Amino acid sequence: MKIICIYNASSTWAGELSYFYKKIFQNESCGMCDLSHNITSIKNEWKEMAAQSDHQYSLLHNNEIPKNIPCNLIKKLPCVILEHEESFALLLTHAELDACNGSIKIFKTVLDSKLNERLLPYIST
Repeated sequence: MKIICIYNASSTWAGELSYFYKKIFQNESCGMCDLSHNITSIKNEWKEMAAQSDHQYSLLHNNEIPKNIPCNLIKKLPCVILEHEESFALLLTHAELDACNGSIKIFKTVLDSKLNERLLPYIST
């Protein structure tokens, strides 16, 4: 299974500058960015979580979203999408990511719960 984490930020220099400006001067942030990154790079805690997981994690900016992901799943960014057997499902909304407050421990707990809900029908049949 693939866990696709999508930021509410562009990967371009202008997008990165815009994000930092909004974060510093307008107190706006991206819940996914807060989870995976510190001020300069990917958090070690994020790297450890992803390395220890049975799932493949993908971190994408809003300008890198694959065309095969249905648009109706991505109503508001950031979000987390599950790719399983060539189908997609919304796992975490922007509000759920914001509620994690940058805590990877909380993120992992919520994500595991959502994955169990999604996969239970596949396991019990």
